[in-house]
Amino acid sequence: MQFHLHAGSEHTIDGVRHDLEMHTVHYPDIAPYDGTGLFANDFMASAVGLVFSVDKYTADLTFAEQEVIDNFFNSLKWDDTGSPVVDMVTYGSLMEMVDSNNRWIYKGSVTTPPCATFVYWNVLSTIYPVS
Repeated sequence: MQFHLHAGSEHTIDGVRHDLEMHTVHYPDIAPYDGTGLFANDFMASAVGLVFSVDKYTADLTFAEQEVIDNFFNSLKWDDTGSPVVDMVTYGSLMEMVDSNNRWIYKGSVTTPPCATFVYWNVLSTIYPVS
């Protein structure tokens, strides 16, 4: 559905709040709505968190993988509301490159008020470099 960035990660890893966190938010495509704000699977959304750091990253990347990250950030444009916009190919390249097999999964809430609950979180454990 959308992605957004938080300057200062909202999740900490080993007690460290890193420089940047990107959240990709997904809503159920078609699911029976039960009238309570939830869908039949008990989740209102799922979210993927990618954490970035200038100097405390853990990713061991090839030059080509670093280029994927750099191209993603260099291609960001901002709409009239201040939300980031990026070409789908650049976004897709980033999401295909990251290690989604190593992550924390939990049932939580969105991170901004009113902090609606029932979000299925996937926070990737690899910390990626950003300059």
